[in-house]
Amino acid sequence: MPNFSEGRFRVSVCPHGGGREVVAWAAMTAYLRERMDVPLTWLPAMDFRDLDAAAQQDAIAYADPARALGLAEQHGFVPVVAATDADGVFLVTSRGAPVTPEAVEGARVAVAAGTFAAALGLHTLYQRGLRPHPVVFSSWQQAVRSVLSGDCAFALLYEATYRLLALRTLRLLQVAAGPWNVATAHLWLVRGDEPLLGLRLTEVLLAMEADPEGRALLTAIGVTGWRRATNELDAAKRVLAQANMPK
Repeated sequence: MPNFSEGRFRVSVCPHGGGREVVAWAAMTAYLRERMDVPLTWLPAMDFRDLDAAAQQDAIAYADPARALGLAEQHGFVPVVAATDADGVFLVTSRGAPVTPEAVEGARVAVAAGTFAAALGLHTLYQRGLRPHPVVFSSWQQAVRSVLSGDCAFALLYEATYRLLALRTLRLLQVAAGPWNVATAHLWLVRGDEPLLGLRLTEVLLAMEADPEGRALLTAIGVTGWRRATNELDAAKRVLAQANMPK
């Protein structure tokens, strides 16, 4: 049984967004805490490995499909709610560089460790007969910096992450291909031994679109809305199995 410090239920969120999203997620946690009437506390994750390390202490997680699958299979989490937005992935490069996907053949492509964006992007390139050289970084920020420095020719990023980049960074990048997506999305998951917490979380999330404060928060975190989770993990498992993900 997890040891939730001070009787609070800890929430972790995949670190996909920009700095402005930190404020939005703090507000989102406060909204859930008030509406659910549950003592929630948010743990900001600096990179994707942080989310793995925190899993033993978390009660609720919002994660990309790859991380969600790991939380379900390794830590007993249960998906309850999915984002209505598909997880689109961009292949990006520095402005002025070749923008055709074929230029990725043999090129160094930056990916964030263990993310579904990396898996889906590599899977799509492999299906097209292209074989890049993936270079793994612990965060998408490091992946972007590697492209800007010339260390890597390309990077694979979530569409939402790309659109949340600072304007000065966007001016230095361009989209080479995408968005590519499949029928899966980011998921809210709850530890399997907290089913009532999952029911309450589902109730509050699905009511957000009808609440003006909730709609404003959805915009702030870059999500159109929520729906009940269905077979997202199955779709994620298929992509991950075919992507030959680097460690």
